[in-house]
Amino acid sequence: MRRSRAAAKRDTRNIALATFMLTAVAAIVAAAGYFYFNRSPGLDKRMCPAGGPLGQVVLLVDKTDPLSFTQKNAFTNFLDGLVVRGIPPGYLLTVFALGGDYKETATPLFDLCNPGTGAGASELTSNRAHLKKHFDEQFRKPMLQLADELQTTQSARYSPIFEMLQMTAINGFRKENVNGPHRLIIVSDMLHNTPEYSMYRGTLDFESFHSSNYGRKISTDLGGADVELQYLLTSPQLQTRRQLKFWEDYFAASGGRIVAVRPLEG
Repeated sequence: MRRSRAAAKRDTRNIALATFMLTAVAAIVAAAGYFYFNRSPGLDKRMCPAGGPLGQVVLLVDKTDPLSFTQKNAFTNFLDGLVVRGIPPGYLLTVFALGGDYKETATPLFDLCNPGTGAGASELTSNRAHLKKHFDEQFRKPMLQLADELQTTQSARYSPIFEMLQMTAINGFRKENVNGPHRLIIVSDMLHNTPEYSMYRGTLDFESFHSSNYGRKISTDLGGADVELQYLLTSPQLQTRRQLKFWEDYFAASGGRIVAVRPLEG
């Protein structure tokens, strides 16, 4: 028994309606998926987790003397390695420059969290390509653009390392009050030089220094931070084991501890 024309038209309309509904549902799912996978979940304006940074790394770069050609290359590679591999996702990276006048460099040049690259994340719950692009454009690129600003072409008269360490403690660790691991990385020859005290002359006895009026004035609290020294070997005759012992004692008295010492080539 042949079906009527009305029944055939009705079937055609039903098929068209079903096709339209399936297309609409697919479009809604695709749009929802796009916004879900491409959002930055739970990050604040500094790309930190909504609950606060998971830890903090403070980088202090000494720019009181020009870098040699070799040091410039080593420094650039160090910065890139630090950004890509040295800052865990969710950690805050705070960067200071040490100039001849510490009052001019007392605030951070960079203060952002690593948003993560998506490495190891499941494609079912995240868009790894989007996360990698976000990391490169919003975290890695701005940090590497600071490389020139963290260097100088002329030597400064003074190198106030103690005063700058106070600023990193005050405007870095204590200002943020991050509830997590703290790490301080210093790129410097560690040769403090001011009218009050100079490592280019006089004694390197920490106890005598620490008990002096100046030593008490520049004392600070690093709150248990692990300290990594990236040594710029500008004056090897002065950068001896005795000098390193001075800094070991200084950081111990300041609530920190040296966990690594690495010469920067050049």
